[in-house]
Amino acid sequence: MSKRFDKNTRFVPLPTNESQEKDAQIIKRANFVCKNCGSDLVFSPTSQDLLCRNCGNHYPVEASEEPIQEYDFKQAIHELARLRHDSPSDKRISVIHCPSCGADFSFKKTEHAGECPYCATPVIAGSAEARFITPRSLLPFSIEKKQAISIFDEWIGSRWFAPSSLKDHSKRDEKLVGIYLPYWTYDSQTYSQYRGQRGMTYYDRQVYTTVENGRRVQRVRMVPRIRWTPVAGQVTVHFDDVLIGATKTLPRTIIDHLQPWNLGNLVPYSEEYISGFRSEIYQVTVDQGFLQAENVMERKIHQNIRYDIGGDHQRISAVNTQHENTSFKHILLPVWSAAFKYHGKTYRYVINGRNGTIQGERPYSITKIALAVVAALAVVLALLFVMEQQGAFNNIRLI
Repeated sequence: MSKRFDKNTRFVPLPTNESQEKDAQIIKRANFVCKNCGSDLVFSPTSQDLLCRNCGNHYPVEASEEPIQEYDFKQAIHELARLRHDSPSDKRISVIHCPSCGADFSFKKTEHAGECPYCATPVIAGSAEARFITPRSLLPFSIEKKQAISIFDEWIGSRWFAPSSLKDHSKRDEKLVGIYLPYWTYDSQTYSQYRGQRGMTYYDRQVYTTVENGRRVQRVRMVPRIRWTPVAGQVTVHFDDVLIGATKTLPRTIIDHLQPWNLGNLVPYSEEYISGFRSEIYQVTVDQGFLQAENVMERKIHQNIRYDIGGDHQRISAVNTQHENTSFKHILLPVWSAAFKYHGKTYRYVINGRNGTIQGERPYSITKIALAVVAALAVVLALLFVMEQQGAFNNIRLI
């Protein structure tokens, strides 16, 4: 193995050209076994340690004392450009050798940890065989599978405008999967120069003619106007841990709304936390993720610019933002993911593996929505009828 990065950059060793040329490299990975009975050990969200599936013995996770660090974004882009020139495409895991039954198999191209399909042994292949950048920290699961199922049942039973038969007839996939999803976080110090306009509201006195009791009369009203003046300035905003999902297997409309994630509780990456769960490798690269992070930052920067412009109204005509001291982390976050079927259609849902926040797709009842609209219109018409009967409209004057 030839090492292309030093320890401080947190990038993985790359295989030599000789090993890269092998089309069917077999990757051997050890699983975690109980010293008492030899059965598989899996991470327990409840006890936060390794649990023997057979005899129930517990083993502590050998957590690293290494501090969680941010890594220089510009350096990463420079090094990745060189790596992609040497190895045009990201590496892929070809064949994994099960340490328990000896079978050879492959994970999905988006995953690097899961179970052997022949004996269900938890196997972790390590993302180093699949991507140039490896995760260096994660949030461990703290919600068990049974809790996740209860959260789903409560959620599905509380959906407004859902079909009445949904709770009884939706077929939840009992193979609820615990999976670590890849994310990027970005820190950046931004300096934004802007040009725009400040709007101040003032009022004009306006005379107008109207008809009252059959007579034309003149009245006075104050009409709001806006006086615009050009402005320019600079705002400085520091961003810390802008979180961007690096998966494409789930829609962003779902994973972006699983927050909050308390990233202050991140722990150094250890394969013990992965045992018994699936884990994805990133499908959104670090530079692609930063483009998404810039969009998030831009919204905050525009808010600050409007505050800096002041006045009653603001217009922003041009913004030039410079990023300095930009850094990133590659992390894994835990979710329970599955799907349920209703009338032959599949709906996906995802549960935050730390706090139970749930997001997902669901069916809507057209009948319930239509009845709600009809009911609302009926209430409005009833109120209008009562007001008319009481002569409320006789006191209303058009201005």
